[in-house]
Amino acid sequence: MRVHLVAVQTELHTQPYTSAEGFRQYVRGLAQAAIHGLPEHEPRLIAFPEAFALPLLFWLDTPRAVREAGTSLQAALRLLREEWRAALGLGVLSPAVFYHLRARKVWPVYEQAFREAAQAARAYVVAGSIFSPFMDWEPAQQLHALGRRVYNLSLVVSPQGTILGRVPKVNLTAHERGAFLSGGWPGRQILKTRLGPIANLICLDAFHESLLEQADAAGAWLVVQPSANAARWNGPWSADASQVEGEVWLREGLAKKLQNREHLRYGLNPMLNGHLYDLYFEGRSGVYQAGGPLALADRAVGNAFVRAVVELPEARGLG
Repeated sequence: MRVHLVAVQTELHTQPYTSAEGFRQYVRGLAQAAIHGLPEHEPRLIAFPEAFALPLLFWLDTPRAVREAGTSLQAALRLLREEWRAALGLGVLSPAVFYHLRARKVWPVYEQAFREAAQAARAYVVAGSIFSPFMDWEPAQQLHALGRRVYNLSLVVSPQGTILGRVPKVNLTAHERGAFLSGGWPGRQILKTRLGPIANLICLDAFHESLLEQADAAGAWLVVQPSANAARWNGPWSADASQVEGEVWLREGLAKKLQNREHLRYGLNPMLNGHLYDLYFEGRSGVYQAGGPLALADRAVGNAFVRAVVELPEARGLG
């Protein structure tokens, strides 16, 4: 059975994140563009970049002073000053209160936009990620946070618009730790779908052998790696300035990690780029098999839809 894989590479701009309706239309438009021209009745999986929904925390229905702050920290502090009574009422006595304050407003927008987009595109969708406490809903408590910790969380949505999983990033960068995030736990990264098991390993997680081993042992055929790499693609590598960031990424990334696996065959790596306050991201999105890319974005900046069609082993297909 043929499966169409699409990595959505996006460049950050403020306007799509300033209203719920604007974000909904933005996500749906990207999903529709991602599947444009694909055969109507063949399965497809679309993946958005890490931190794709993060700007909602700062830009959704916020004052201009927050949107125009010089750094993300300044933006968060300005918003907390605006809504200090609500923040105090949450009872979260840590800097993570910012995420808890925003989660109740932002989480439903994030979730609903991707539910609708997946259903309209009739596609499995990996919905990038957002920084948030682990949110749940039940009739008596309505929408509420499970605990005080905040994670880099990714949703995986079915073509029916249902949430298949809420996946936390396990291995954090120094910036994420400095932003008061907590590392998640292994076990939620592998999801069983009608196409067979897939793994959602957020950015740095897909460079860690232990998580790839777990995915392979669980029978996953695909690794999705939503990424937001805060470095110049053609600049010095953060771990060794004598090497080039993008060259290391391509050499040590999914093409290498897929080699000699029992089940893992393909990788899908959508990348965020552009400015978010004092952060700047670059990266070439790609679809990979062991040894090299099946498709790669032409540039490490700007928007792109990187697509490849792969053959799913019959044993993993429907029926």
